[in-house]
Amino acid sequence: ASFPLQTTGFSSFKEEFVTAGGIFLKEVQLTNMESKIRPGLFMAGEVLDVDGVTGGFNFMGCWSTGYIAGGSAAEFCSIVNSPE
Repeated sequence: ASFPLQTTGFSSFKEEFVTAGGIFLKEVQLTNMESKIRPGLFMAGEVLDVDGVTGGFNFMGCWSTGYIAGGSAAEFCSIVNSPE
């Protein structure tokens, strides 16, 4: 199905939001979101230094990194707490 829309402009700058700052990505193992400086510390979402206009992109970044960090943290805990 098609639903064509006519673009007539964009909102004012005051209505836009941007997140900025956070933990430098070079300090994070992006495959599991674990800190390279503090092993066992996993990070996700807006705590990371990723700049982006809000409106879905930041949500996707939060959900994606949260999924990776959560799974990795659970795996880390199961390894650390496993009986030898």
